[in-house]
Amino acid sequence: MNIMVYGAGAIGCHIGYCMHATGNTVYLVGRGEHYKQMWGNGMHIKICDNEILKHEQVIKKDSLFQIVNDVKKIKDVKFDYIFITVKLGDFNENALQSLYPFMGKDTAVVPPCTKLPFWWFYNLEGKSNGKFKDIDFDQQLSKYFVRENIICMTMWLSSVIESPGNVCVKHIQRGYPLKEVYPKMKDHADKLRNIFESTCKSPEVDDIRSEIYIKSINSFAFNTVALDREFNNLQLSQDEYSKDCIRKIMTEGDQILKILGLPIVQSIEDRISQTLSSTKHTLSMLNDYKNGHQIELGYLWEGFNSFCKILKIDMEFSKYMYEKVMDKVCTRQFSAVSNK
Repeated sequence: MNIMVYGAGAIGCHIGYCMHATGNTVYLVGRGEHYKQMWGNGMHIKICDNEILKHEQVIKKDSLFQIVNDVKKIKDVKFDYIFITVKLGDFNENALQSLYPFMGKDTAVVPPCTKLPFWWFYNLEGKSNGKFKDIDFDQQLSKYFVRENIICMTMWLSSVIESPGNVCVKHIQRGYPLKEVYPKMKDHADKLRNIFESTCKSPEVDDIRSEIYIKSINSFAFNTVALDREFNNLQLSQDEYSKDCIRKIMTEGDQILKILGLPIVQSIEDRISQTLSSTKHTLSMLNDYKNGHQIELGYLWEGFNSFCKILKIDMEFSKYMYEKVMDKVCTRQFSAVSNK
């Protein structure tokens, strides 16, 4: 099969590795120094289990593993799957315009699901009492997708770019839970799950929307508190105040699933212990903050805030923590600009 991975970050590189390891032709689309190093020296990837190295490999570009920095360099390829693994700020109309020509009538598209995606409500009849029919969080993006071709997937693993060209998967928790939105893509979803099961993990799920929502509120809660305290996972695990803050945010978030009548697929305590099981890991947004990069917290809050407005409910503590952190981030950014 031909597979494009659009976004060669830590997750995108691991997906590319999984696809390549099972005999598929992979087109990995990256940029910057990371792309340059992979193009010249190959992708160096380490797979660990709870920080213990289990596998290490360098995959060099060849006919089965193409590394490009522009999709325009890809000619006459019919793709079976397109993964979109860019940062949320780069998941925009310009990106989708460049990908649109590659989306055939039978191409399965697997977009990012860290935040609540615009297809979250697709084919949801009977589960929302009609309250949210055809609501899109990003209406300007949905026009580029064939609804029936979307596969929803989220990810539970700790993966980082240690240096340009070098990726380390530090710990795999539940891997890549995934499911088709419409029956048309069931065979594609089953094939994809089998690939991930043979190279990583991909548990069968009954309700992918709940999986995505739980992952989103988990990411929001942990990254918010980590940014506020500037703690890595080990420090968070040893600090009861931090864990209490995480619990409060998750409790507020879980009420939305209850109102929608959707299952809470993991308890709060299970989510906390699972996330903190990788004790040496520093959450991605804290890394971005320390390195002066844009953080993605606002994209996550956008989804929950939309639900609050529609349902006329409050997430008071979550809002307080979000605004506190964003004030801190904005103050630091302003100081950095002022000092130049």
